[in-house]
Amino acid sequence: MNHRHVIFIVSTDAPIPPQFDEMQSEGRVHPVRQDRVTPEIIAGAAGLIATASVDQIDLLEKRDAIERFLDAGGRMVINGHAMRPYVRELQPFVPLTTPHRPDYVLTRLANHPVFAGIPAQTLETNRGVAGFYGRGHNPPPAGATALTGIGPERLPVDWVWQRPGGGALFVHSGNDLWGVGDDPAVKRSIAERLVDWCLAGSHAEVCT
Repeated sequence: MNHRHVIFIVSTDAPIPPQFDEMQSEGRVHPVRQDRVTPEIIAGAAGLIATASVDQIDLLEKRDAIERFLDAGGRMVINGHAMRPYVRELQPFVPLTTPHRPDYVLTRLANHPVFAGIPAQTLETNRGVAGFYGRGHNPPPAGATALTGIGPERLPVDWVWQRPGGGALFVHSGNDLWGVGDDPAVKRSIAERLVDWCLAGSHAEVCT
């Protein structure tokens, strides 16, 4: 069996974000309500996407299944403030203290296909207001690559990590990444690239 789809974990009864509609119709993305995500569903996917609104207590209860998926080469996209270690190496979110506009400045720290051709500055504001992209960071584990820094200290608001035991994480420490910025085309492109990144992992080959 060839696993070539990404599970989009839906935390409510709301429809999947429109940026993923075409990929859903193509069968590349399968939205599944969080309370219906089983170990079998996790194991059968090439990738997982967790939004900023997921129930982290529930995902913590599913940690063993998530880590088996990762150990087999799966890839997972995580958005939002990590408050529970539903992947063991996730550290609690560290918020900015008394932030001002300069603390929201974004700096690209490393190249990655998800951000190729997208200047960090174009994602800093929504309708001219800064702070939507991120207001702190999820500390990365040793060996992770920081992709985007926030503020003058360039804190790693985005990072990617190839786990020593297999699989990879792409972590964005703020609002859902496909919802930031003002350009609809960029938002859709980011959604497509996150799915492509998941599908480019080795899990699909392992499970063929």
